Amino acid sequence: MQAASENILEAFNQLPEIEKHAIASEIIKRVTLLDIPPLTDEALIEIADALFVEHDKMEAVDAQAKSR
Repeated sequence: MQAASENILEAFNQLPEIEKHAIASEIIKRVTLLDIPPLTDEALIEIADALFVEHDKMEAVDAQAKSR
């Protein structure tokens, strides 16, 4: 992911929940207008792998915080 995209996501994470919902809704509306080809099995596997890696990182951070 490029730095600009990461900056957008970081700014999104700082928003209050109600604003997150409003922005997510607007993004979903705009995404439905894009001409995006269906995901391949390989792309889905890559996305799932990335999600599991991120989940493992979050669990490790939580475990460290609990052990202190």
